[in-house]
Amino acid sequence: MMRQLPVFVLLVLLVSACADDPPAVRLQGDPILADMQYYPTLAGSAWQYRIDTTGSGGTAKGVGQVQSVINGTFEVDSLTYSVQLNRVILNGAAEVDTVYVRKASDGVRMSSPGLQQIGQLGSILGLPIGDLPTEFLAVPYAGGFQASWEIINIEYNQIPFFQIYYRVKGTYRGIEDVVTDQRTYRDCAHVVISIEAQLPNLEDPTNILNPLRINESADFWFTRPHGLVVADGSDAIFTLLRGGLPLSDSFNRTRQEVIDMDIVQPDPMCY
Repeated sequence: MMRQLPVFVLLVLLVSACADDPPAVRLQGDPILADMQYYPTLAGSAWQYRIDTTGSGGTAKGVGQVQSVINGTFEVDSLTYSVQLNRVILNGAAEVDTVYVRKASDGVRMSSPGLQQIGQLGSILGLPIGDLPTEFLAVPYAGGFQASWEIINIEYNQIPFFQIYYRVKGTYRGIEDVVTDQRTYRDCAHVVISIEAQLPNLEDPTNILNPLRINESADFWFTRPHGLVVADGSDAIFTLLRGGLPLSDSFNRTRQEVIDMDIVQPDPMCY
C-alpha cells in the first residue's frame, strides 16, 4: 500500500529574491499560468539541493543531495502535468522517483504514477484506498490568509475500541522571509505539511492500550519565481514524501536548502 502514497520531492532554487513581481497572467481561454507562480515547470529546468540532518548526535550537514529535472509532460483526464525526475542521494545510496506537477487555478498541484493508479485498487484490508485523490494541493496561490487542506485521510474502524487512522494535511501560514546559508529569501509562501496517525505498535501489536502515535510536521518556503527554497522539519515527513512509511515514536530532523539551479524561463515571459 505504502508505495502508492504520494511522492512529492522538494525543489531547490537560488538566484532572485522572492519579492520579484511575477508577469501578468493571461486568462483568455483555458487558464495557463506564468511560470513565476511558485514552481517552475518548463522542460530543462533543473535543481540541486543539500540535505542536512539533526539527531541526538547533533547536526550533520551535506549528508545527501537531491538532483531534480523537468524532462517532459504527461497527460491524463484532460490535464497536462510537467514530469519531474528526482535523483535522491542519501547515505551513499541513490534512488530515482517521479513527480507530476501542474498549475491549477488554486495553486500548484502534484501527483505521481502511484496516485494516478491508486483508484484502481478499491480497498486493502478495509482501508478506502480508492477514495484517495489522484493529485493534491502543494502550495496555494492566494496570499494574506491561513487555510488548511486534506492530502491523505485513511481510517480503519474494524477493530473494536481501537481506531486506526493516517492523516496528512497541508496548511498555508502566510508570507514570510527565510534564511539560508547563501542568502535571505523574502516574501515567501510558507506551507506546513503534517502527519497525525494512530497505528498498532509493531513491538506490541495486540495491546490496543499501547498504540503507535505519530504527530509530526515540516515547514516549506516557496519563492514566486523559483519554487521551494527551504524545507525543514521532522524526518517523518521526508520519509513519507519519498514514498516510505514512517513508523516510530521519535524522529530526527531534516533540512533541505537550495545550492544550485538552472531555471528555464517562459519566452515570452507569459504564455
